[in-house]
Amino acid sequence: MTNRLPLISVIIPTYNYGRFLPDAVKSVLGQKKDGLAVEIIVVDDGSTDDTADVAQRLGSSIQYIYQENQGLSAARNAGIRAAHGDYLVFLDADDLLTSGTLASHLDNFAVHPELDVSVCLSLQTFSSDSERRNYLWPLKCAHLDMHLCHSNISPVHTFMLRAEAAQEIGFFDPDLKACEDQDYWLRCAALGKRFGANPEGLVIYRQHGQSMTSQMSRQLAHDGAIRFKISRLLETRPDFPRAGKFYGWLAHAAGTIGSACGLYQRASDFALRLMDESAQGILRAAALADQAKPEDMYLPLAERYFAGEYLLRAKNFAAFSSRSQEKAVSFLTKHYSQLALDNDALDAKQKKFSLGYVVAKRE
Repeated sequence: MTNRLPLISVIIPTYNYGRFLPDAVKSVLGQKKDGLAVEIIVVDDGSTDDTADVAQRLGSSIQYIYQENQGLSAARNAGIRAAHGDYLVFLDADDLLTSGTLASHLDNFAVHPELDVSVCLSLQTFSSDSERRNYLWPLKCAHLDMHLCHSNISPVHTFMLRAEAAQEIGFFDPDLKACEDQDYWLRCAALGKRFGANPEGLVIYRQHGQSMTSQMSRQLAHDGAIRFKISRLLETRPDFPRAGKFYGWLAHAAGTIGSACGLYQRASDFALRLMDESAQGILRAAALADQAKPEDMYLPLAERYFAGEYLLRAKNFAAFSSRSQEKAVSFLTKHYSQLALDNDALDAKQKKFSLGYVVAKRE
């Protein structure tokens, strides 16, 4: 009796991305040269371009599903329902897997069988008319559930998860029109699922005028709403994050004040609510500071990074400071006296802490 190859289901939602779809599918088919068993599920979310014709030309290499337009989350959910794989990957139609990426995820699971989710590198590229430069997303090497309390740790296409974990998590929230992936991985982490870094895999994340993440106002507003979800998870899930509540609240506070800064010019009242939420996070962490026990070399680095980020952002918002924010800054300046308080020096320290916490092997 021979062991069956694990089947990987790659779910590709698409809406009016017919011109991108063939390259995305080709990048998945190229993974088969590593001897992998892969099924490709393309979910057309009511496209009005030539997506259906393009999918037909791709033929039997894909499973094509058409649905009336319901949004990205609903399209991914349709793919989850149709999947038969042992592992799931979500690849947007305008993004690309590089050679060997799926195999590298399977290798990561083989070496670390306790993992439920493997996360690889992502290279974010921009269209030729953009002034922005290509960007390699930092890949945190440990405590990814803690970092989810701070921000979205990586684009959705960098994740491979076990199908049994997906069954427990459920579906993407169709009411979210942005940040739905961060919400999904937060729920995954809150259920105790284990995340691990895979620095050998790389996905190309193509940014252009049509892509959803280019619509920054909506993205920032949903990001702000996610902050309150994180707070509820920290309050209600006893083992989230695994490193402990002190680190979770500190990460949450630093990420939330960052969201407030991004939103202030667009929605000042909501930004000030987020400022207060971030201060409450610091005060919750302060009450637990004596219980914090760093279990490895990475937690002290992350701790100082989050504290430094909060102080740096708070200085820029000093004119809008509330009593709780003043208490939060007072705690951090006393507890982390080694952090410089002038912005240039603090920014330099932030870069130093960050560099010690990132893995990047793939070129």
